[in-house]
Amino acid sequence: MINLDNIKRLIIFDFFGVLGGELSPKFFAKHFNDEEAKRLKDNYFVPADNGDYTITETFKRISDDLNIDYDLIYNEFKENVSINYELFDYIKKLREKNTVALLSNAAKGIFELYYPSINLEECFDKVFISSNYHMQKPQFRFYNLCKDSFNIKFDEVYMIDDNIKNIKDLNQIDITGIQYINNEELFKKLDQFI
Repeated sequence: MINLDNIKRLIIFDFFGVLGGELSPKFFAKHFNDEEAKRLKDNYFVPADNGDYTITETFKRISDDLNIDYDLIYNEFKENVSINYELFDYIKKLREKNTVALLSNAAKGIFELYYPSINLEECFDKVFISSNYHMQKPQFRFYNLCKDSFNIKFDEVYMIDDNIKNIKDLNQIDITGIQYINNEELFKKLDQFI
């Protein structure tokens, strides 16, 4: 019989849409139709998430290119800031028996700008922000960077993300994807690991 206490498990969390509310999708949805929003996300936030621009440089580019007031962009993003404190508390319990990491697509400076009260390095065993590594989800090499950085042969690896495209093919690299819907559903899936 397998002793579940001896299983080496890595649980990886996304930030936006899981631990914090989405920011750019709400802004784009408010001002643009779906097709324009996708194009603008690809033009502005994909490069920012890749580390090409900081979050404030991205706002400046949007402001200049689209003739939208910089302060309006900054403030609308700020209005959408939310923190899933219940999930952060739950992660503390998970860390007692598991290795827990953060792997998120994000522009440089966004956490300092909008989440200064959260010390991500204290909340997770390791933190991987796409703009620091010039790679993004769903690139397999980004997940593997996280996994391999621990120098541990994990028996189980899980990735929690709200975006299905970021988890749908992870079984190819021995990661089980869990789509985040809400805390209640996630806790039902993870309670066995506490």
